[in-house]
Amino acid sequence: MRSEKMNIVTIICHDMGRYLGCYGIERFRTPNLDEFGATGIRFENSFCTAPECSPSRAALWTGRYSHANGVIGLSHAGFKNDLNDGERHLADILNNEGYDTHLFGIQHVSPNPRRCGFKNLHNDDQIESCPGVAQKAREFLLNYEKTESPLFLQVGLFEPHRPFLHDDVEIQDLQLANIPPYLPDIPEVREDMTAFEASCSSADKAFGRIKEAIYANPILAENTIVIFTVDHGIAFPHAKMTLYDPGIETALLMQIPGIEGGKVYSEMISNVDIVPTILDLLGLSSPDNLHGKSFCNLIRGEQYSPRDSVFAEKTYHSYFDPMRAIRTNNWKLIANFEFTPYQETSPDYLNNAKSYPEIAKALTLNIDLENFHFYHPPFELFNLKDDPLEQKNLAEHQEYTEVRDSLICRLRQWMIDTKDPLLKGPVPQQCYVERMNTFMRIGSG
Repeated sequence: MRSEKMNIVTIICHDMGRYLGCYGIERFRTPNLDEFGATGIRFENSFCTAPECSPSRAALWTGRYSHANGVIGLSHAGFKNDLNDGERHLADILNNEGYDTHLFGIQHVSPNPRRCGFKNLHNDDQIESCPGVAQKAREFLLNYEKTESPLFLQVGLFEPHRPFLHDDVEIQDLQLANIPPYLPDIPEVREDMTAFEASCSSADKAFGRIKEAIYANPILAENTIVIFTVDHGIAFPHAKMTLYDPGIETALLMQIPGIEGGKVYSEMISNVDIVPTILDLLGLSSPDNLHGKSFCNLIRGEQYSPRDSVFAEKTYHSYFDPMRAIRTNNWKLIANFEFTPYQETSPDYLNNAKSYPEIAKALTLNIDLENFHFYHPPFELFNLKDDPLEQKNLAEHQEYTEVRDSLICRLRQWMIDTKDPLLKGPVPQQCYVERMNTFMRIGSG
């Protein structure tokens, strides 16, 4: 395997989870990503560390959990969460290693895209549908000429974030909708799922055009690591904004020069593992403070100790909703630290979350009061082998007390080891800090 001055191209989507044909999702038109996964490397148990955009991306690109790197909530608009001083995005790390760093599309880690460290910003972090972003990245790649500096290129696609843009794809018939088994089969869900599928298909087309440009340029074709991933699960109830598997499961596909393709790995991978793995592939040392674990030896076929667990967290999305989770191969333990609604949603029902209230109504009509909570219970424990949809909370069942308490102890130790500020009390996001400072300043002389 080559490790000297390899180029890197990463493509990341919003809110896609693992909704690709190569992950067994039927009737999803994703041929480019399916082919890429089939000829490259696919990780079937890849998870993010947070079920929302900015915290997940910040963890991915720093290799450090969001409660440690500062991005405990969204970075855009009035939320204003940002990386703490001293935190380093992969682009910044690679700048110091002589890389020429470029960003196309969105980054969604910092209110200021330059904070991430990219030397070259190609659209100033403005939201643009993926056909336009792909065209700009494609032109750049086709015209790329060899320099002394290797290339790090990140492409951030908005799709398939709500409201499910699909500029270049027609929506399929509602009868073809693939309804997740944890959602009710109602017209609103079918409408949303077909729009979501079309948006995924649009992202797939964009990926195909970018990949084609990489391999059409002889300077890049033989010496470029190509990575596709997503930030978190799909934007539906029981998924995004929750720590259930549909909220934290992610697609992760790679093609690496010198590494044989056509491989599928079942080992658990966390998105904090991606930065140390990339640095390992490049023959570069990782910063000492990274939380992630390189899986480079796994894909090299060398001795590797797989993870026995992954951790996930949520502190803020629209509001303070702190929770932490540990997931093993067979068990999931979620600790909920506030008495908040079981499912957060957007207030923009007409545009951004139109199916959410109808889903809530449909679920209420068929509710199992013994296992359903309108508000978060203190703990949720799921046997993933017997209950993969995470429907039956075993946390208060006496026969599972030992399992529950063991996982609680492991989760608490992880929070201690990673210096989770939540252990010391509620954590304000940057919006609160700035507004309180303004409030105290006005009229104070």
